Amino acid sequence: MCSEHVTVDVVVVGAGIVGLTLANLLAKQGRSIAIVDRSEVEVFKDNQDYQSRVTAVSPGSQAIFEYVGAWSAMQSKRVSPFTDMHVWDEKGNSNIHFNANDLQRNNLGHIVENVVIQASLHENLQQQSDVEWFLPEQISKVITFQDHAELELASGSVISAKLVVGADGGRSTVRNLTEIAYTEKSYQQMGLVALVETEHPHENTAWQRFLSTGPLALLPLNNGQCSIVWSVSEDYADELMKLNEHEFANALTQASNMQLGKITLKSNCVAFPLVSGQADSMVQSRIALVGDAAHALHPLAGQGANLGFTDAAVLTDVLEHAKRDIGSLKVLRKYERARVGETQIMQSAMDTFVAAFGSSNATIVKARNVALRTADSIQPVKKFFMKHAMGLGKDRPTYAR
Repeated sequence: MCSEHVTVDVVVVGAGIVGLTLANLLAKQGRSIAIVDRSEVEVFKDNQDYQSRVTAVSPGSQAIFEYVGAWSAMQSKRVSPFTDMHVWDEKGNSNIHFNANDLQRNNLGHIVENVVIQASLHENLQQQSDVEWFLPEQISKVITFQDHAELELASGSVISAKLVVGADGGRSTVRNLTEIAYTEKSYQQMGLVALVETEHPHENTAWQRFLSTGPLALLPLNNGQCSIVWSVSEDYADELMKLNEHEFANALTQASNMQLGKITLKSNCVAFPLVSGQADSMVQSRIALVGDAAHALHPLAGQGANLGFTDAAVLTDVLEHAKRDIGSLKVLRKYERARVGETQIMQSAMDTFVAAFGSSNATIVKARNVALRTADSIQPVKKFFMKHAMGLGKDRPTYAR
């Protein structure tokens, strides 16, 4: 770890999957970078056990990884393509089915373990010469000047840069030190994540059932297992976490309506609180926020990470076309204007879905069943939703094409 004064173009704070995506894009652009994180990057080992923390990588996000040269490394480890998505409601008999053939594609996306994404992006950056690493390290102060910013680190190192990017998650230190206000809302739910084995094959299909207690998703992995994301009330989560392995698996089997037969637990279950959040501003002079540091979503649609990858692509595109200082507020406002609309729309949509599908009101139940049937039967509507969720809309950023 370096203890001197380092000068670079951009400091990326956060070596998670979004921060490293941005760093790869900036390196491809020819910029000098410093990467700061409080933890070392986890190393992926051949034949290691699958992990339950996964991301549904959209084709748009895949295009970003292909552009920076990291997708082949992910493929050489393990990625799990899925061709179908089946969504149905606990109450009523309506459902909607998405198939890749509807868009003349081979798949709808890939389920990829976060460790695979992070390790592959890290390996790709190791081949770049103009990257400074500060791991593990913590930030003690962020100071902005007219023409640059300085990060003071706990070790005594100082990093000067034209731009500091906070990619350090929902509890962003960059956001806090720069006093960017953040509005957070709790769903009073917990997300339960685990690996499971199902009696029947998952058929390379992502399965999602809406329950009154919250949605349950089974995401297919290429070893035949599934990663589950089960959203439940805080009280029910406490009950579930107290069950033994057999009892938890039975509750999960019942929640899935035995769509894939009997379910067996294959890993420990991890619980985390479900919240949404939005920074009051995604930028200041010399400062930009990406990913969960800027906005957090309910995991209902699995779009949180993809939004972060798109943040990284849009910010890189804005910097590519900047005709002046890349850290100036005028330049960074272009990034904010390009992103704030989509993130707010997505948050509003998730809040609406959570409220509508969590309701037992007979009128709302009837309305959402009609909505599912209608969306499933009208191909242009279904294709529109598919393209948007897959990151294939006409307004997608340059690096996601």
